[in-house]
Amino acid sequence: MWLEHLVRRGLERRPDAYALRDRNRDVTWRRLHRDVHALAARLAELVGPGDRIAVVSGNRVEVLETYLACAVARVVAVPVNPALTDREIDDILDSVEPALLVAEPVHADRLRERRPDLPALDITGIADLPPAAAEPSTSGELGDPVAILHTSATTGKAKGVVVDQRSFKLNALSWLADVAPEPGTAFLNAGPLFHGSMVIALDYLAAGATVCVLDRFTPQGCLAALERWGIEHAFLVPSMVRLVLDARGLADADLSRLRLLLHGAAPMPADLAAEAIERLGVDLGNVYGITEGGGPAISSGPGTAPGEPAVPGAVCLGRPMLGTAARFVDEHGAPVAPGAVGELELRGDGLMQGYWKNPEATADTVRDGWLRTKDLGYTGPDGLVWLVDRRNDLILRGGQNVYPAEIEHVLRRSPNVADVVVVPVPDPIWGQTPVAFVQPTGPDAYDEAELFDLCVAGLAAYKRPSRFLPIDLVPRNPAGKALRARLRDLASETSGARPDAEVEQPR
Repeated sequence: MWLEHLVRRGLERRPDAYALRDRNRDVTWRRLHRDVHALAARLAELVGPGDRIAVVSGNRVEVLETYLACAVARVVAVPVNPALTDREIDDILDSVEPALLVAEPVHADRLRERRPDLPALDITGIADLPPAAAEPSTSGELGDPVAILHTSATTGKAKGVVVDQRSFKLNALSWLADVAPEPGTAFLNAGPLFHGSMVIALDYLAAGATVCVLDRFTPQGCLAALERWGIEHAFLVPSMVRLVLDARGLADADLSRLRLLLHGAAPMPADLAAEAIERLGVDLGNVYGITEGGGPAISSGPGTAPGEPAVPGAVCLGRPMLGTAARFVDEHGAPVAPGAVGELELRGDGLMQGYWKNPEATADTVRDGWLRTKDLGYTGPDGLVWLVDRRNDLILRGGQNVYPAEIEHVLRRSPNVADVVVVPVPDPIWGQTPVAFVQPTGPDAYDEAELFDLCVAGLAAYKRPSRFLPIDLVPRNPAGKALRARLRDLASETSGARPDAEVEQPR
């Protein structure tokens, strides 16, 4: 319904303008309409309404065409990260029981060895499908499930988030109201299309924009794409922004059309934000989203002036987007006063229908219509929403709350620190203690004494890391989120550089 209308509207208003672009194809709205309905007709021949379709592919325009075609055919798209291990993919496929695989040949071949009975359709051949003989009489209702998006599984197995067309519609209307891209705006999608961030690509299509798909992120490749397609809006995670600013080709790149740089998935350090504004000549926009919440839910634009955080290291998210309500609650689910730290909850039509085949997890996550994000933060006196940390990342040290973001904020003040992540490890005396993984800016830049002095000057004794561990590169998932579970395991296995006895007792 909604997604089919999105495609038809583009055809009627801008048939010969570009809807999608990548390094292999330029797809006009006329061609997009033809491809989507051709694939939908083929899907209808192979599967039935409500069947799940596993989509395994790298970034390419055909991935978005497939999602749209699934909506038209009234089947459910299940994006799968092709970088997952065989076991991780098996877990997803065992759960959703797909009736069909739509994949690039290399991924189809990989799965065929273990799933010989699963029929496959070559995603690279969508453009060669014969046109549909007739358009479908209906493309479903707003409440029909249209996608199952899997969480990043930072702890345990990934859960399938069931999303309907109503969620996509609300998010697109919110984006039009809050970000307001004009028709024809060239938008760069640098994130993975198997992830919930693909919602932003659909938001730009709803605006009549041109979505340019980067097949894989490299700093030089991103610069080339920004210049080649005359990109006006782009969405990058902070680690991508850092790499682009450090790229040798930046000095010679023509980025004169780039106006708005959106960022999310991880905190944007203030110095990095200032450098991006100065060197790229752009406005910045922050986007907070969660897969269970339908994607982007809170945003701040260039005109937001949040002031200093009440909790050092806290990040201003902005205000809830159109159609989304936000509040902070205590451990019992009762709303807390403005300024008090609590768990962020969201409510609105964009929320997931639930976790696929997991009613227990659904009931634990959605309480009285409110989505529990497990993010900690507070509401400022001006109504702005601030994020302090993840509840799962909170460190309880001797009965005191320690927020990793606050420690990371202090350590990022060092010019020798390129990236830092703080995780908890068990401690026989205090229960938990913070350990800081530090990625230095160069091979000779790591200086533990400097890091310790920063913490002594900027943190109460109970907040100071008991250990500093140098790391060549902070591991992050494709969405830019630090793989904290992996780092916690590594910290537990690694003997310390600075014994905990040297840190003053919490009080």
